[in-house]
Amino acid sequence: MRQHMIGIMTLLLCFVLLVPQHVVAATDGSVTDWLTEDGDEPSAPQDEQPPEVEGANTNIFFLLIKLVFYTIVVVGLIYLLIRFLSKRQQKLQNHSVFTPIGGTPLGNNKSVQMVKVGDSLYMIGVGDNVNLLKEIEDKEEVERILEQADEQKLGFSFINQKQAGIQEMIQASLMKQRNKRKNVWDDGDERDDK
Repeated sequence: MRQHMIGIMTLLLCFVLLVPQHVVAATDGSVTDWLTEDGDEPSAPQDEQPPEVEGANTNIFFLLIKLVFYTIVVVGLIYLLIRFLSKRQQKLQNHSVFTPIGGTPLGNNKSVQMVKVGDSLYMIGVGDNVNLLKEIEDKEEVERILEQADEQKLGFSFINQKQAGIQEMIQASLMKQRNKRKNVWDDGDERDDK
């Protein structure tokens, strides 16, 4: 995916740079001629219109392509910056003594957080002040809480939730249809017996 994106950006950059841009200079002379010119010669009359420069009306299509290209470049750079910062954040968290496990907001600027320090878990209340609510040192309880936190992290994955939700909906729909058919067949058998 990354190589594909880089290839597209390279092609667009080549397109933008290689498309000729028409700039026509005035044919009255060069800059050195103007600089070496004596002040004695009269300048051009003030009422005379300057000659029109070709290419002043730039093609709208070309401007649109440049706009799209630069937008893609900026979005791509923002995406790469976010990925870089998230990887850096993960590396810093893995080397930290404190590992945040999770938390629950309780109101405006108030929450309960679970933090792992060494082999112990600490439940802290965060608000105007930070208060220790409970210290959990029992190994079994710590392992159970960490397993639940890992399951919840995996459960919050959008793809996992979406797939599980679709499978559950399909299974529930199939069960309803089976039950309806079973009820229809059972009702039909009861009527035939009477």
